Amino acid sequence: MNKTLCTLLIACSVIGAANAAEPSAVDDWFNPMLYPKDSRPFGKSITSWAELNWQWIYGQPFEHNPYIDPTGADCAVGQGGPVWQLAPIAAMTSGTYTRTCTVPRDKAILLQIGSIADDWPCPDPAFGPKPGQSMYDFLVADALPYNMVTELDLKLDGRPIFNPKRYIYTSENLFALKGDPSEAQFDPCITGAYQPSVVYGYFMMFRPMSPGRHTIVRHNHDSNGTDLTFIYRLTIQ
Repeated sequence: MNKTLCTLLIACSVIGAANAAEPSAVDDWFNPMLYPKDSRPFGKSITSWAELNWQWIYGQPFEHNPYIDPTGADCAVGQGGPVWQLAPIAAMTSGTYTRTCTVPRDKAILLQIGSIADDWPCPDPAFGPKPGQSMYDFLVADALPYNMVTELDLKLDGRPIFNPKRYIYTSENLFALKGDPSEAQFDPCITGAYQPSVVYGYFMMFRPMSPGRHTIVRHNHDSNGTDLTFIYRLTIQ
């Protein structure tokens, strides 16, 4: 199916403590700007927030969808709650893309780096579970081979994020995805009704940032060889 880091002594102390910890704790130690990978911000796992991110994207009309918008003019469409959803930039060719957004203060920011929401059914009648295969297992198996990030560098205000490719998530269960019918333009499987779906991909949740201007720079290659630089210029009010 086609869709579409002080002084030397202090630094040594930090590194020594981190090396004595589990790998996940090392990542969390060096990335204080992020919620830990396995944390539950605002009572939900980041996997659940990732699913809500795709529900937010699919739920907006195509004409003013933040995913399609190349500049950030539609950043605020459909936003609500304690987490500000920062949509990925729809780009199919190598290059540098910039989006500018104004974000209310005290909001955590969820950045989708690269992922897929795999939904069922589709026009292709052959797209479905094999006998004895659960819908969840089928959709996860279908999502895994999709074009994904192969190399990734990410910085917040010039500070690198350590081990960014560890922030990958897969739905633990099916979730219900309901897309605006107009979104069939980029996902022909959208019916306008609730559909069983899974999410697979890279997400990061940033802690609320101080008022003022901040910049997230994401540079990655994907499995198609595409070289992408995404620049998010954020003004926190």
